[in-house]
Amino acid sequence: MRLTSRHRDFVQRGLGLVELMVGITIGLIVAAGASLIAVNQITEHRRLMLETQVQQDLRAAADLLQQDMRRAGFRGEARLAVWVPASGVGTPLEEPAQAATPNLYAPLKRTDDDRIRALEYTYARSTLGESIGSAELSSNEYFGIKWDKTKKTLYLQLGKKDDQPNWQPITDPDTVEIVDFDIQVFNQQIPLGEFCDSPCTAAGCPQQEVRRVEFKIRGRAKHDGAVTRTLTGAERIRADAMTGACP
Repeated sequence: MRLTSRHRDFVQRGLGLVELMVGITIGLIVAAGASLIAVNQITEHRRLMLETQVQQDLRAAADLLQQDMRRAGFRGEARLAVWVPASGVGTPLEEPAQAATPNLYAPLKRTDDDRIRALEYTYARSTLGESIGSAELSSNEYFGIKWDKTKKTLYLQLGKKDDQPNWQPITDPDTVEIVDFDIQVFNQQIPLGEFCDSPCTAAGCPQQEVRRVEFKIRGRAKHDGAVTRTLTGAERIRADAMTGACP
């Protein structure tokens, strides 16, 4: 009886341990790169949303400021600002001459201290929303703009309540912090002495004061200090102030 030995050749199939480890390493590198790109995209998207929100909040606040400042100095009764000659002299309907009266709504008051920076002004307004104008200012005719440096918030004054300014916030400190607010008033004096009946060359001659307000708002996102935006604006006060008088 003859015995023979048979040898079977084994063929390796699949991946070896080294190849498998290399593949896993490459996969992890690709996954890490993709994750980094995704995180960066999410971060940039979040920052873009914050920038848009801050920009929109600042624009809304600036629009409110400008719309309200345009009314500053409006007295409601423009005829009181000019001299009216006598009429119907010698008749039962005689009306005496009326001198021009100063505009009580014209002054602007700027305040800047450790706590606030504000601009206060007035304009004629009735309880029903109609301008009336009077010799005395009513409690609903006081307005203004204020930046609270501690709360980092902008406020708009809507009249007075219990003889105290009624300040209403126009920015949300939980969304955007107002880190800087600057407001300046620029005056231009136009002499009117040449229009007097008698030449006016001394001090106290009538002058027209043209006023222009410029402001700058700088806001920062509450939840990301790197997101900041600055908005500037300017508004001419339509009601000019008149000072002095003809001799």
